[in-house]
Parts: sequence; C-alpha cells; structure tokens
Amino acid sequence: MTPGRRTLEYATFDDIHADVDQLVGGCSTVGSWTLGQILHHLATVTNRVLAAPVDGPHDTSLRATPERRDHVLATGELPEGIPLPGGLGQPEDVDPREGARMLRESLAAMAAAPGPLAPHRIFGPLDRDQWRRLVCIHCAHHLSFAAPAAAVAG
Repeated sequence: MTPGRRTLEYATFDDIHADVDQLVGGCSTVGSWTLGQILHHLATVTNRVLAAPVDGPHDTSLRATPERRDHVLATGELPEGIPLPGGLGQPEDVDPREGARMLRESLAAMAAAPGPLAPHRIFGPLDRDQWRRLVCIHCAHHLSFAAPAAAVAG
C-alpha cells in the first residue's frame, strides 16, 4: 500500500459525500493524482457504468472468479494498480469543487438507477446492491489517497 494512504470504508453514498466535502475544504494527496483528478475519475467511471449497454458485448479477459468478487465485496479491499478501463487515461485535473459536483451527480444517478446494469468488466454480473457496494469500495480506494488538511496538520 502506498505510504500515507488512509484506511477508508464507506457504507453509503452519503458517507462519500461527507468525506469529499471535507477533502474539498483542504487536503493533501499521495500518489500521482490530484483530488480533482480522483473525483473526475470516480464520476467518469460511475457514469460509464450507468451508460454501458446491459446486453452489449463485454470484454471478459480480466474476469475474476466469483470467490474473488465475493472477497472484494466482503472486505472492501481493491488492490492498487488495476488497469484502467479501455478509453480511460489519466483523468483531467478539474477544480475539486467541480469534481465533487460531478461525483455527487453521478452517485445520485447510480442511486436512482433501477437496474439491471451492465456486467462489471472484472467481477461480471452484479445486482443493484452489489453495484452500490462496489462503487463505495471504488470511491474509498481512490479517496484513500487524499487526507483532509486537519489530519495532515494534526
């Protein structure tokens, strides 16, 4: 694990919003992305999940076993270095307030999505609750690279 990362677990999208609001107030990051890039990435990936065709062709070359999927959903642990989905490069560096707005909108859309959603590129078909859990895990993974200014100073 990259030194300086926080240990995070979000149970709900509201937990994510509360942490992001604190980070936007001032933070430091470890790793190679800024807070704006992290937020932009999270919003972009969530929007891509919502826009992906449920019955379209899906690349299964990275597909994990159901046991691995269940382990990630149970523990909330994503390893560092998972390859970005096709078409995604280094995220644009946006103002953190704009990134927070983008993420808030994408999470609201995810919360309202009735499903079904397209299969995950690594974990395959997921039900609505599993998708929400995975979005919380994905957000915790990336936002763990940012620490609120108060935590850095203290």
